[in-house]
Amino acid sequence: MPTGPRIYNLFPLLAGSVREWIAHLPRIERMGFDWVFVNPFHYPGFSGSLYAVKDPYRLHPIVQGDEPAPPDQLLREFTQAADAHGLSVMMDLVLNHTAKDALLVDQHPDWFAREPDGSLRSPRAIDPVDPRKATVWGDLATIDYAEPGARPAQVAYWSDYLRHYLGLGFKGFRCDAAYQVPADLWQAIVSKAR
Repeated sequence: MPTGPRIYNLFPLLAGSVREWIAHLPRIERMGFDWVFVNPFHYPGFSGSLYAVKDPYRLHPIVQGDEPAPPDQLLREFTQAADAHGLSVMMDLVLNHTAKDALLVDQHPDWFAREPDGSLRSPRAIDPVDPRKATVWGDLATIDYAEPGARPAQVAYWSDYLRHYLGLGFKGFRCDAAYQVPADLWQAIVSKAR
């Protein structure tokens, strides 16, 4: 009987620098896992939260460590080492928001939801018991996918992003808050990634 994926969560800030991640691989293999899932490891915005990504092509300072090697080289070395242990590597794919001070906010300010005063809108969750209460993540900016004219550029941006990380040896993605991203955008970028 086939089994599903056996996924080990390697939390980047606990595991240290990318080079230190490699030391965990023999143990992960011995425990019978076949995937390693890594939470966001990118350069964070002002809050320092892993899920508030400022620059998706730089590494979090803890993840970069004292290594002078470029991020792509470090990540490729990790995915190759994982492959040598029979492990595939999966990363988080966060398409519903960025850090408020993200490079993407400057590059494409029109892609973001706005409050009535023009400020960036933060994601929020309404309390199901008391809808008057909401949790607001003030360090995040919500990406707005409602404008059809922006869709081709958004598809191109996220497709390039996926191809970049696939090229570094990542074999899977955990789609964070997937329900907040339109199905047609998912279909387009998954198709291009394949």
